[in-house]
Amino acid sequence: MEENEVKQNPIIEPSITKVESALENNTEPPIDSNLQKENEGTDGAFESNLEDEIIDEQSDNIRDDFPQIEFDYSSLTKKELIDKFKQVFSEGKITLIRNEIENIKINFYKKHKQENDEQRKKFLNEGGKLEEFKPITDLLEDEFKQLYKDYRERKSELTKNIEEQKKSNLAAKYNIIENIKELINKPEQIKNTVEEFHKLQDKWKNTGIVPQNEMKALYENYHFNVEKFYEWLNLNKESRELDFKRNLELKVLLCEKAESLILEKEIKKAFSELQILHERWREIGPVTPDKKDEIWQRFHNATTQIHKNHQDFFLKRKEEHEGNLKAKTLLCEKAEEISSKVYKRFKDWEKATNDYIELQKVWKTIGMVPKAENNKIFKRFKDASDSFFASKKEFYKLIIEEENNNLQLKTDICIKAESIKDSNDWKKTTNELINLQKEWKKIGPVSRKDSDKVWTRFRAACNTFFENKEKHFNSIDGMLDDNLKKKEELIEKIKSFKYSDNSEEDLNYIKQIQKDWLEIGHIPENKKIETQDKFKLAINEAFNSLKIDDKKKENIKFKIKIDGILLKQNAKDILQNERDQLLKKLHQTEADIKTLENNIGFFSKSKNSENFLKEFNTKIESGKKESTALREQIKYLDNLLKK
Repeated sequence: MEENEVKQNPIIEPSITKVESALENNTEPPIDSNLQKENEGTDGAFESNLEDEIIDEQSDNIRDDFPQIEFDYSSLTKKELIDKFKQVFSEGKITLIRNEIENIKINFYKKHKQENDEQRKKFLNEGGKLEEFKPITDLLEDEFKQLYKDYRERKSELTKNIEEQKKSNLAAKYNIIENIKELINKPEQIKNTVEEFHKLQDKWKNTGIVPQNEMKALYENYHFNVEKFYEWLNLNKESRELDFKRNLELKVLLCEKAESLILEKEIKKAFSELQILHERWREIGPVTPDKKDEIWQRFHNATTQIHKNHQDFFLKRKEEHEGNLKAKTLLCEKAEEISSKVYKRFKDWEKATNDYIELQKVWKTIGMVPKAENNKIFKRFKDASDSFFASKKEFYKLIIEEENNNLQLKTDICIKAESIKDSNDWKKTTNELINLQKEWKKIGPVSRKDSDKVWTRFRAACNTFFENKEKHFNSIDGMLDDNLKKKEELIEKIKSFKYSDNSEEDLNYIKQIQKDWLEIGHIPENKKIETQDKFKLAINEAFNSLKIDDKKKENIKFKIKIDGILLKQNAKDILQNERDQLLKKLHQTEADIKTLENNIGFFSKSKNSENFLKEFNTKIESGKKESTALREQIKYLDNLLKK
């Protein structure tokens, strides 16, 4: 069993039985074939693997098969990267921070290059020549270079010390070999010699690593002289048996430690400590032949299970990373889809931006991907993000320029309106303000923060003039009271009207009263609202009494309302405002219909949803009817505004 494992874990156990046979026949003890296979078959393989593990603990060469948890430095600024460098440099072990330091360096110079590129682009856009461009001195880069230089010097000094220590360890181990050689020739008692041999073994075990290129020759020399010592020791059977017993106890202890590592949750720690146990095993002497296979099999079984745990752990991590890669690939595809679309309205940009922010939030919840794909997949997602926000920035830049130009044009109109708002030339000024209002409508939108302000300014100037005009004509109109009396008579007339079976004639009668009302001039200001409310109430009651369908009633009411507006001096402005209100109401109605239709899709999958569906369908039909009526009213106003 053990011979098959020698190449991975060589164990020195000379054959005592063969030595005894040689002693009985008075011949020279032969070299154990197992030991010979161990020395010839290893080719330094195990020593090399163990050396790599030890170097990993003392140098900056982190093993590839132990994935490191990577911090995302791409989100940090240059100053934050320098602070992180200082923290890692001061708190981390120099032998374990290489990957982290190099990651910081890569991200620092990415940002440094990006800043230089932006400076160069700005320089060229301002008319500079490429060959004359010189980047601005970056104090952060100087600070980073000094930090990195300190790190390299400290790392170089450590490497130098390690190499010197290896050479010192090599000399110490060769000295131990010489001491083992001398034990055979000492005249002391066997027991004392064995104790001294064990001390030399402990000293060998506690001596550190040696240069890699010296390792094979060193261990072959050591194994040879240890074998010679055991051959000599076989001459004393009692001492040999004591040593076998001690070696067995030590190997049982190693087996127990290896078996405890099977339950260790930190897989890397368990695997690393197992290598140390193998090194200890190799340095312990042989056991009795009848225990040799048994104790080795126990140690081998524990080793196999730890290796399996190690392999399973990283296979599982690999699967998780592959799954994360698929998830991030889907996010990249969605990001590229959002980035590739063309948006022409603020509303569309805002929705796309919110969608993109949601993708970024989801991205942060997904774990690591395979190391080879990490930079590639992150770059893909970042490229889509950069493209999207660059396009958005350009769109907003153009819109802002257009809005600023429109603001200036509307401000100029405000100034013109304010210059004539106190004029007494009623006819001429009225025409001028109407023309300014038409000019205002032709100008595009301005920013939200300025829209209400500039419109309020313009409307205030117009209102001042028309209010003055209205007051003027009211003051010279001596028939206000007569007009009030006429309107009150019309109210009583509509209230006392007796309806016939001919709804068409009744409707014409109501229309005529409405027309008469509009043709009557102004009334006293303190009676205006009260009288108007009474008339509206009487007209509404009259319409409700007509024997015609509700839709027709609403149309008649709407047209009568519009006819009243048309008699006013600023009729087109009022009509435009009326149209804007109807359009706003139409958009809200259609949005409500869409929401209800979406909800139907949701509830249709639920049990006991019949009542909900019935209620939703009723609301949808009502909304569609209202939407149709609103569209007809808007169309009617559009025709009037074109005239």
